[in-house]
Amino acid sequence: MTKNLFKKKILHRAKYRGIKELDIIFKNFLLSYEDKITDEELYELQEILNLPDSELLDILYKKANIPSNLKNGILKKILKNCYNED
Repeated sequence: MTKNLFKKKILHRAKYRGIKELDIIFKNFLLSYEDKITDEELYELQEILNLPDSELLDILYKKANIPSNLKNGILKKILKNCYNED
């Protein structure tokens, strides 16, 4: 799979999760960050998107601890964007 096709696939998965709350969180994040996302961050985002929706919501709503394998730059940026933190 080409790099461009991989990026499109991951970004589409992020924007259309199927749960309205996640769709909104990821669409808002990608509105400001899609053009700046690195290849490494795409792979990190893929890991995040592999989580079940309920687990991902708990992490984003800060109801659950972040698993150690997901303590990465992209998740921090998503959380920062979600809570409008500087």
